Amino acid sequence: MKIDRPQRSRRFLGTLASVTTVALVLTACGGGGADESSGSGTLTMAAATNVQTYDPQMAAVAQEYYLNPVFDTLVHALPDGTFEAGLAESWSSVDPKTFELTLRSDVTFSDDAPVDAKAVAANFERGMSMTASPSLAFYANIASVEAVDDVTVRLNLKGPTTDMLAQLSRLPGMMMSPASFDASPDTQPVGAGGWTYDAAASSAGDVQVFQANSDYWDPESVKVDTVEIKVIEDAAAATNAVLDGQVDMIELRGEGDRATVDNGTLQLIERTTPNVYYVQIMDTDGTLLEPMKDERVRRALNLAINRESFDTGLQFGNGDATANFWLPDSPYYDASTEELAYDPAEAKRLLAEAGYEDGFKVTFPSFGALTVVSESIQQMWAEIGVDVTIEQVEPGTLATVMRDGKTTMAPTLARGFTAESQYAERFAPGSPYDTLGTDRGDVADLAKVALTAETPEAQAKGWRDVYTYLIEQGYLMVIGHETPTVVAAENIKGVELAPSDNLPKPFDISVG
Repeated sequence: MKIDRPQRSRRFLGTLASVTTVALVLTACGGGGADESSGSGTLTMAAATNVQTYDPQMAAVAQEYYLNPVFDTLVHALPDGTFEAGLAESWSSVDPKTFELTLRSDVTFSDDAPVDAKAVAANFERGMSMTASPSLAFYANIASVEAVDDVTVRLNLKGPTTDMLAQLSRLPGMMMSPASFDASPDTQPVGAGGWTYDAAASSAGDVQVFQANSDYWDPESVKVDTVEIKVIEDAAAATNAVLDGQVDMIELRGEGDRATVDNGTLQLIERTTPNVYYVQIMDTDGTLLEPMKDERVRRALNLAINRESFDTGLQFGNGDATANFWLPDSPYYDASTEELAYDPAEAKRLLAEAGYEDGFKVTFPSFGALTVVSESIQQMWAEIGVDVTIEQVEPGTLATVMRDGKTTMAPTLARGFTAESQYAERFAPGSPYDTLGTDRGDVADLAKVALTAETPEAQAKGWRDVYTYLIEQGYLMVIGHETPTVVAAENIKGVELAPSDNLPKPFDISVG
């Protein structure tokens, strides 16, 4: 059965795994599945957006899957939320502001340069100098970095952190050869990953190709010769591609497609942590749109989001209608935010009280998969007199547009986040999404409490207070939650999703 209807949203099947504070578990090094033959066949995945850059320090988190084959990370994240050794074989927190990594010896980049402490320190120093980096919040917390000896790297931090390992398992932990810094890192990546980029076989806007790296430090985890990532923007086309065997794997993009792909042959692999659809307000001071400086207006917009309708219409009744960023089984959940349940009458009253009885106009940037979410908010807010215009942007560029200093707000999606990383990247004063330099009230003081707390319970309470404040102030407005699901062909083995994965990292995956 083929799909030719418009994309629908995904459903939420699970619950948010309990978040513990830096549950640092060091497991055995290297990938699993050592009984599988190494380097055989081609693994083909489909992505919804074209690659924007191969530079780890400039890439957006939503496009990590393009960089995963080329760049290994210092730390590897496991599906259960723990961590294992990557390019770093061990680590330690010397004190709350000092973190040390011990690297593997005799590991090289694909250009044969050593992955030593000097190279790793150079990566961090480069990131610290790149003020336009989407990972700026991470780098901004590093005061200095030292190559203590050939294999020891010391990070001297400005302040304590609760998610260092999570960050080092993602873009900030991807190490690139220093020789490539001044070459063409956007299009000619040089990393220490299981595969190398095949520019000759790749075609912009069509397919990106990667070939097995015979010198990768963990050859047992490289089980396919070639990894291909094809660009298939249309959701129905992506579903048909995996049904027809044109690709081995896709991210399920529409809950309406679940019954079709759950056909007893294809595999459905779900991530344990959900994504969150929400409206992010960049202009909290009314610099671009005057009504946004009024807390009553922001509260009215929040009250005008019909989460039950979103769940029924786009999540097929399998979502969660909470107004909280976190689900009820999370230690960060605060039931008091449920007072923001759908109440259009109160929303209209607040708008009138603030002097906007006739509403106002606002423009959203959006693209592809998020357009249906933006349209749902457009319809809901129309009921209280707020006129929304949706402007389409190129897939893969929404994050850039949201940071351009010209965008008031946008519906977006939080993927594979931690409490600290989401706050630091999106909501902290001076963060990459605060290009307008807006007033964020007490949020920085609340975050400081969370960051300096000495027990997991105190940290959890601290982050709970941060997110409750953000929601009550109307700096973020939750729309709904979803569980990411990957659809894989029957002969694909070893697929697992770490907490931040939208498509799986190709390590330990084989084509049977």
